[in-house]
Amino acid sequence: GGRRVSHEDESGYYPCCGWSRSAGHRPSAPCGGGDPRPTNPANRRADHHGTPAENSGISGTWIEEWEDPIPVEEPRLPAFPIERLGALAAFVRHAAAALQVAPDLIAFACLAVIAIATGGRKVVEVKPGWRETLALYLAAVADSSEKKTPALNLAAQPLREAESELVEAKRPEIEKLAQEIRITQARMANAEKKAASDKPGDAEAEADAARMRLLQLGPVPNLPRLLVRDATLEAVSRVMAAQGGRIGLLASEGGLLKVAAGLYGNSGQANTDLLLEAYSGTPYTVDRSNGTSFHMPWTFLAIGLVVQPGVLAGLEKHNPQFRENGLLGRFLYAMPAPTMDDRFDAPEIPAEIYSEYDRRIRSLLHRVWPMEQPSTLRLSPNARDLFREYYDQFGQRRKPGGDLYDIADWAGKLRGQLIRIAACLTLYEDPGADEISGPTMADVLAMAPYLIDHARAAFDLMADEKSGRKKALRDLLAWLRAREKPDADFSAREAWQALKGRKWATSMDEMNAALDELEECGWIALKPTLDAPKRRGRKASPRYEVHPWVYKPPSPAQTRERGR
Repeated sequence: GGRRVSHEDESGYYPCCGWSRSAGHRPSAPCGGGDPRPTNPANRRADHHGTPAENSGISGTWIEEWEDPIPVEEPRLPAFPIERLGALAAFVRHAAAALQVAPDLIAFACLAVIAIATGGRKVVEVKPGWRETLALYLAAVADSSEKKTPALNLAAQPLREAESELVEAKRPEIEKLAQEIRITQARMANAEKKAASDKPGDAEAEADAARMRLLQLGPVPNLPRLLVRDATLEAVSRVMAAQGGRIGLLASEGGLLKVAAGLYGNSGQANTDLLLEAYSGTPYTVDRSNGTSFHMPWTFLAIGLVVQPGVLAGLEKHNPQFRENGLLGRFLYAMPAPTMDDRFDAPEIPAEIYSEYDRRIRSLLHRVWPMEQPSTLRLSPNARDLFREYYDQFGQRRKPGGDLYDIADWAGKLRGQLIRIAACLTLYEDPGADEISGPTMADVLAMAPYLIDHARAAFDLMADEKSGRKKALRDLLAWLRAREKPDADFSAREAWQALKGRKWATSMDEMNAALDELEECGWIALKPTLDAPKRRGRKASPRYEVHPWVYKPPSPAQTRERGR
């Protein structure tokens, strides 16, 4: 940040005014300015001659010049490559413009919806011995004001409407079957009672016939479910079992991760087994404490989360088992910059664009979701050649010395996740497809750099919650820039009045801590105060100067010149 140095030398002597601590008196022009806080010698350069003026800095220093501040904005990550989404691209582009949200949020939500609509009834045979399900775990990050829920709801609307239609279509059939089962159970009970009496007659045969009929009818089926809402993992597993081992989960909150961390468990221990197994499609058995149990021969879960940065901030640090057992490595991440659009007259989604998206999702639900057994997708010869070349080139990147070694657990799953995305986009275009084409594979492989950069940023956030606290600094800078006179100095009280109520600003102590941190980064400097006569009333609020970059950022060319 901008450099500050104290006027005091190592012996306690102030060469600017001839005062020393041993002398026991203050200088006539107080270098300390009456500010009891210590000087940070890493932030400001001082002018050892003169008096405090408009260019004065923290703790009685005087500024010759500002040094480059430490950046607090998030690094600029690549934009989502919408053009690589094939038939889905038009909806993502228009939906993002209509909601004025980052396209990443729409794209991730749509991919989750497509995966859910397949119902686990498609698998990809990459090569003999390597099969991938279409389960996708997707987590997009956006601030609370970035319309996370509207983005998720818009993408999920065809799915939720279709779920309601499936329920209403199946309800009469299920209720009729349930009624027949109840009647047959009553007949069997009456026949068994009569068979045990003194005059059994044909009762034993009637009871046996009722029993055989019950076996034919089977259990009462559950109403169809495509989605599960916030629930414990035990409840999720119960719903999955009732739906043949498959379900989807869409959420704009972080409840799933809290549950996985043991929030509602008796022991408070993490319970991620279901999430780990359902990603791979492996069998899963539940044994409950009440003695009941059930077994799913195979499992399928697709997840779409659009959550605030705070949900991920420090997640790995506080739950290291999430990283160790591979849960965090199973997610794809998006951390888009907030959009600058915020207009009342946003463009509407053209009716034909939304109708096409709705039609394709419903087509998947009608053709793929009801299938009794999973069918297989394969790679076309061209797609196989492209993937093999990428696979071989990628391999060394996650090994020691490679650029992805620090996230090797995540990188090891990326190639399989690319296959899953390619399969979802293929089925979105043609639910009856039996192979992934070369062009689709090329498009998906081109998404890899985006996914890698965003995953690295997400893992940085999950490793240390401090990076999540930078939001306070970014909010302060945004407020400073938006003022009528962004170059004017300001008081801590003015900052508090403007920003109080934010999640991070619930007390003046928190505001002061954020201002201190912003000062340490070199964006502002505390103005010293001269000794003044005491007066009644509230103590004067500290005032700060503003770095010129706040109101006049350097051009890219200037930034490059400074970096030389």
